[in-house]
Amino acid sequence: MLKPTTFHVLLAAMLLTAAAAAFGQDAQPSAKAREAQLIAVLKSDAPHKEKADACRALARIGTRASVAPLAAMLGDEKLSHMARYGLETIADPAVDVALRGALGQLKGLPLVGVIGSIGVRRDAKAVAALAALLKDDDAETAQAAARALGKIGTPAAAKALAAALADVPQANQVAFCEGLFRSAEALAAAGERDEALAVYDRLRGLKKAPQQVRAGALRGAVLTRGREGLPLLLEAVRGDDFVLVAAAARTAMEMPGPDVTQALAGELDKLPADKKILVIQTLGHRAEAGALPALFAAARSGEKPVRMAAIRAFPAIGDAAAVPVLVALLGDADGEIAKAAQENLAALPGPKADAAVTSMLKEPDAGTRRLAAELLGQRRVAGAVAPLLAAAAEDADEEVRAACIKVLGDLAGAAELPAMLGILMKAKSSPEMQAAESSLSAICSRQARPAVGNVVIRQAVYGDLPAGASIDVTKKVAGIVKAGSLSVDASNSTFGDPAQGAVKKLRVDYTVDGTAHSQTVNEGEALTITAAAPSPACTNALCAALARAPTQPKLALLRVLRVVGGAKALGAIRAAAGDSNAEVKDTALRALCEWPSVDALPDLARLARTASRTASDTKIKVLALRGWMRLIPQQDAPRAQQLASLKEAMALAERDAEKKVALAALGSIPMVESLALVMPHVGSPGLKEEACMAAVGIAEKIVGRHPAQVAEAMNQVIKATADKRVIQRARKVLQQVPKAAPRK
Repeated sequence: MLKPTTFHVLLAAMLLTAAAAAFGQDAQPSAKAREAQLIAVLKSDAPHKEKADACRALARIGTRASVAPLAAMLGDEKLSHMARYGLETIADPAVDVALRGALGQLKGLPLVGVIGSIGVRRDAKAVAALAALLKDDDAETAQAAARALGKIGTPAAAKALAAALADVPQANQVAFCEGLFRSAEALAAAGERDEALAVYDRLRGLKKAPQQVRAGALRGAVLTRGREGLPLLLEAVRGDDFVLVAAAARTAMEMPGPDVTQALAGELDKLPADKKILVIQTLGHRAEAGALPALFAAARSGEKPVRMAAIRAFPAIGDAAAVPVLVALLGDADGEIAKAAQENLAALPGPKADAAVTSMLKEPDAGTRRLAAELLGQRRVAGAVAPLLAAAAEDADEEVRAACIKVLGDLAGAAELPAMLGILMKAKSSPEMQAAESSLSAICSRQARPAVGNVVIRQAVYGDLPAGASIDVTKKVAGIVKAGSLSVDASNSTFGDPAQGAVKKLRVDYTVDGTAHSQTVNEGEALTITAAAPSPACTNALCAALARAPTQPKLALLRVLRVVGGAKALGAIRAAAGDSNAEVKDTALRALCEWPSVDALPDLARLARTASRTASDTKIKVLALRGWMRLIPQQDAPRAQQLASLKEAMALAERDAEKKVALAALGSIPMVESLALVMPHVGSPGLKEEACMAAVGIAEKIVGRHPAQVAEAMNQVIKATADKRVIQRARKVLQQVPKAAPRK
């Protein structure tokens, strides 16, 4: 009889659909009709893929009717696995009958697959047949039978495996043991505790068993016994087999109850160093305070690796009772022990530990008090601000006071500003003064808030930064900002792709209200243009303190005002620049020369032009020139005006160091006149590299407008510089010059 063809199957499906429609029913076939269609595909000469898809679908909707057609394919090496996939999920005993029947008919991989499916379905009626296969000459068949019996997990299955274990070939031993492990787990889960223990104990007694079997058998035997397994665990810890020692340690991590911790801690003194370390690590993982007395003893004395392990266990347990022990170890003669004690004291978690460390500020030993301050800073204990302020002002030891002041720079806020200013005013030593200055700067910087002001995009570059192919996107970014957005996506969709295959970056140099900023982000990220405005409360408090401060605190306050910034701070520094006290005047002038925003440009230009020839004024002139040159490109002014200012400043420069600053500034002004100012210095031995870099930077931006001048300049640069990256950039610029222009 001929098999139905695919054409006939499809025709039948179409007729069924038409008939359903004719009777006013849904065009979609019922589940039963769909199953019939899929069975028809299995019986047809349909391609392999169609039959596999049918098996996959029958796994979802198949019934008893699908069992025989699927079972008929179990001997097909190409489709056997898909047939089993379809059968395994059908909830009908006929599947188990079919699979058991196939055991005596199949060989090789199809047989191994059917054995696996019987295990998946946990067919207890197949135990006898599977037990017979444990002695099969084919190793894969025997191993599959062992694993399947393990999944079935009945007492009979476990008995069959145990009986076969004595004579199992070495190659099959692990698979048989795996089956027994699965049986034991199933028995324990079913409440058959004694049967499960018998399996685990049989595996524990297996001679020459692989280490994973020995370790797993111990774990199962201990955990199944529960608290009664503790003696067995300790026996393994005391034994000579380190595989079992390690297995016992891992098993202990799974056992609940303080009695386990007490038992392990009680063994600690009796063990050699390697076992001590393992048990200490286990106690740390258990994180129970009952282990602390034994760990304290181990940390205080003994072999160094054991002491280190005990010290490292304290943060995991997290009990403040470890604080005094760790503090005592800070003075240990062994530097590594002392360092470990300090590190773990800092890592000890919780408010109780915070309180214990805070209380150390009142210890009689100055070294302990200093360490307490450092630890409070490392732990960032906000609740310790008041005790730290008191110690910073009143402690008898200079190093303790300085340490407390330094930590307050990280922990204190606006509320503590008056107290910090008082500490600065009364500082008894230079280290305290320096610490107070740094801390005030940090506190006031944290009080700054985001500000929206006049944003000027100085330069924006997108590409393979810093030295690869890139394009100038200044106009594009400026347009985005002008349209009202302060967020710019660094992406090819925004700027194009100047460096195909490379991960690109976007760098934007900009000013907000005259203060310079620079940010760089990776491709795919967003660059947000931000700036911070100084806190008026901080500025007011600093200026008020400045008016009444003695000389040394006043110098520190001027430097803090320079960090804080803002119009009022600049006004205070300008006023101090005319102070009759030479130190105050010098400090104010230096702060003015380092001012970050263009507000100071008039002051710096005046200083650079009018400084006298005295030694002190010469230093100020140099600083003013550098600051003037640095700020000129940041101002929101026509480029011609910026260029004129730089030309004047450069004429006043007498040393190469300042001329280098001017050349760098010129490199940011894309004008042919800038290039003309730079090129005479290409031949100067002390300035040529900076001049060449500036020339290339200008040329990259103006090559389209001034090709002839750029070509001549780039040829000179290539001859003059030794920097390979600058040469590469110069040649790339030359490639953009029209062919009529001279090229190197």
